[in-house]
Amino acid sequence: RVAAFAATGLLVLGVVACGSSGSPRGRPDSPFAYTSTTPLKAGENPASQLLIGRSKNRGGVLTAYTRSGFTHLDPGQSHSVLDYVVDYATQRPLFSYLPNTSANVSPDLATEIPTTANGGITDGARTVTVHIRKGVYFSPPVNREVTSADVAYAIERGANPDVANPYFLSYFGADSPAPLVGTESSSYTGGPIPGIQTPNKFTIVFHTLKPSGSFLVSALTLPLSAPVPKTFATRLDKHFPTAYGTKYLVASGPYMLKANLATGLFRGIGYIAGKSATLVRNPNWNPSTDRRPAYLSQINISIGDTATVIEQKVLSGSDAVQLGPPSSAAAKMAYQNYPSQITFTPGSGEHYVALDNAHGLFANVNVRRAVWANLNRAAIANARGGSLLADPATHFIYPGVTGFEQAGGYAGPQTAFNQNVHGDRALAETYLKAAGYKRGKYRGNQTAQIVSTTNGEDPKIARLLKSDLAQLGIKTHVVLVGQSAMYSKYCAAARQNIDACPDLGLVRDFADPLTVLFATFYAPSIAATNNSNFGQVNDPQINAAIKAAVLVTDPAARAQAFANVDKTLVYKAVAIPEDFDIAPNIEAKNVAGVDTIWNDGTWDLSYTSLK
Repeated sequence: RVAAFAATGLLVLGVVACGSSGSPRGRPDSPFAYTSTTPLKAGENPASQLLIGRSKNRGGVLTAYTRSGFTHLDPGQSHSVLDYVVDYATQRPLFSYLPNTSANVSPDLATEIPTTANGGITDGARTVTVHIRKGVYFSPPVNREVTSADVAYAIERGANPDVANPYFLSYFGADSPAPLVGTESSSYTGGPIPGIQTPNKFTIVFHTLKPSGSFLVSALTLPLSAPVPKTFATRLDKHFPTAYGTKYLVASGPYMLKANLATGLFRGIGYIAGKSATLVRNPNWNPSTDRRPAYLSQINISIGDTATVIEQKVLSGSDAVQLGPPSSAAAKMAYQNYPSQITFTPGSGEHYVALDNAHGLFANVNVRRAVWANLNRAAIANARGGSLLADPATHFIYPGVTGFEQAGGYAGPQTAFNQNVHGDRALAETYLKAAGYKRGKYRGNQTAQIVSTTNGEDPKIARLLKSDLAQLGIKTHVVLVGQSAMYSKYCAAARQNIDACPDLGLVRDFADPLTVLFATFYAPSIAATNNSNFGQVNDPQINAAIKAAVLVTDPAARAQAFANVDKTLVYKAVAIPEDFDIAPNIEAKNVAGVDTIWNDGTWDLSYTSLK
């Protein structure tokens, strides 16, 4: 999943908290000597934040600043961290996570979590029955109670090419872990799904082709399961792309985009692309049906200021937060001078280098291993902010995601080329010799194309990779572009066959290691456009291991199965992990912010309040 506004680039069980005042700054099992031991200060532990209580004030207007705009405001299309900030304030998916956990799914629009014990998961985990809450109403102009048919339509429209939900096929389609009955046809492009039934207004039943009940429940935490009224959206979904979420939108949550209450038109009223968005209360929201306290009366989202301007307005101002991490320099400054106005969320993601496994010089596994062995991952972590904001990465399941410890924890799988995070040129040369270059230097005629972004520290990372390759005799051509172009034009366009993309990121979609590894390294994820398998990894052993791990339902066995996949990905050096991210977030001194640990650590607007 794309953290579209991250300052440095970009997709479970319990997240390790940073600790309390006086505890070591470094992670206790991190093996890297450079890790700081600066004591933690006030405000740094998102897991201990007060969600609801008498000390929380109601009312007030918050200004949320962001450098980047939204990708999609339609919950059926959204797939970035910034989009989700608005989605989960304005919409009610069937299930969701409380902001201080990424481990435990909670009922949202649903009344309870389906289990085998309560009869919600039956038929060998191929049938999931969900009961939805009564008394949840859509915002104007729909103004009626939400029903199970609205949830069914919301999910079905995900396969509509005019909506083109980015994860529908990965989680609900024929080759997914929870394929809904009826999606196995290659001709399915939206419309009623036989595997979704609505026996009454407040019950929805899902039938899957595989035993995947618990996984399906987790997948239904995504915005796609938020209800969409068919009578309102059908005409909008006939446009390409849909006009739902670009011009018109209705809400089921505590907030809504400010709009014409008679038509639902929000563009030009509550949203001006690239400039601002305004969230106001949904007049039909009933707090008795929702766990969200929704303290704030209004949220003004300001889009497009520079990092320096935003950081100054937030740290020196009032009634303000920044959406997305501040620059590493600002995070360090805030840590020293505004300790109660910054939080740090470990387990917030991971950066990695994608290498083209299918074409060019990196199609040779030993060349990839040589590059890994020589890459100074400690320098990359330092470039991204040092031990305050990053640890050198050693594999692809990152801290806080199920399977991290089973795959080796911070030390990672014990392969020779993974041992030295500072780089080992002598070892790298042995892998080049194994690749057929007798003197341990690349002597071929190919030039490796590196595509990176102009964001934050990304150009530094590209230069570090360029230097790493030069030491091995590999010539490079570096292209720096905006983040959107980096994906759409280069790294996510499979036909471009980009040799190396060093500023990609992993962010979990929900609490399962599949959401980190499946779309990233499984061959069926390779697509001509909007490709998420950036290195075009198509290895029979990896494909078989992922396909088998998908079917494992026991939590401990599933964690081990995906840890084994992770170890194989490392052994075959399909890409190079760079750093485990620790997300900083800043707020004004009079803001009682609450971080969403499951969503990259950014602020949860439905729980944040003014002091």
